[in-house]
Formats: sequence, structure tokens, C-alpha cells
Amino acid sequence: MLLHSLALTLFLAFLQETPQETVILDEVTRWKIINFALFLLGLGYLIAKFAPRFFNARSADIQKAIQDSTGLKIEAEFRSSEIDRKMATLSDEVKRLREEGDAEMQRAHERLQHETQLELEHIRNNTRNEIEALRAEAAVRVRRHTAGLAIDAAERRLRENFARQDQAPLLDDFIHLVERGRN
Repeated sequence: MLLHSLALTLFLAFLQETPQETVILDEVTRWKIINFALFLLGLGYLIAKFAPRFFNARSADIQKAIQDSTGLKIEAEFRSSEIDRKMATLSDEVKRLREEGDAEMQRAHERLQHETQLELEHIRNNTRNEIEALRAEAAVRVRRHTAGLAIDAAERRLRENFARQDQAPLLDDFIHLVERGRN
């Protein structure tokens, strides 16, 4: 459209020439003007042919970039709202985590205390059993020792009696004991 108006303006300029200007415009100048007009027509044709494709492609690229940026903006706003939501509930979340931690610590404390009580009871039972076993063993040792001492004392007495006395009363005592054992 611009080219048409430019060509029309040049044509009107040629029509309004005065005789004095005609002398100035020689044949070469007219060819230069015609050449320039043809150049403008060719340039206008090329612009009309290739400019829409270029501008449409550029417009499509811009539209795609706008859509991409809109998607990114929506995603960023969503993330921002998620962060805001999490920040709003952060104190509640921290409080909940502290309460859970305290409850877990309390359960662990109670469990350890219970296990400690069980271990102490087990140790007490084992100690009690060991003391009882040692006491029984000591009683057996004392009895053995006492029996050994009693046998030694009896053996000494018998030797002393044998050395001092006649063996006839001993034989009578032995017979008497054997008879008493039968009854």
C-alpha cells in the first residue's frame, strides 16, 4: 500500500513538471527514477511475499514463549502457594514433631526402665540362687567336716580304749549292737 502511494506521488510529480524543470531532467535522470521505482516495486513484492511468513513465525514464537511463561508462572504460583501453606502449618508441624518426639522418648524411657527392672529382678534371683547354692554347699562341707571330725574322734577313742582295755568288753558291745539292729 505504501508502495502504491509512493508510485502515485512520483507519477503526479512528473505530470506537474514545468518546462524549465524538463530541461534539467534529462534522459539519464528519468531512467534512474524508473530504475528506482522498479527497485521499490521489487522490494515491495519481496516484502509482501516473505514478510507475512516471517512475522507469522515470529508471532508464533512469541505466542509459544507467552504460553510457556504462563505455564511456568502458574507452576511457580502453585509452588509458592504450597510453600506458603507449608510455612503456615510449620509451627503446628514442629509442635506435632516435638510431641511425637517427647512421646517416643517417654516410651523409650519406660521400655528401658522396664527392661532394667527385669534385669535387676533376674540378677536378684540369680544372686539368691547362688547364695542358696553356696549355703547348701557350705552346709554339706560342714557336715562332711563334722562327720570327718566325728570319725577321727571315734577312731581316737577306739584306739585309746584298745590301748587301755581288754577287747572282750568291746566285742560284747559289738554283739549287743548287732542284736539290737536286728530287732
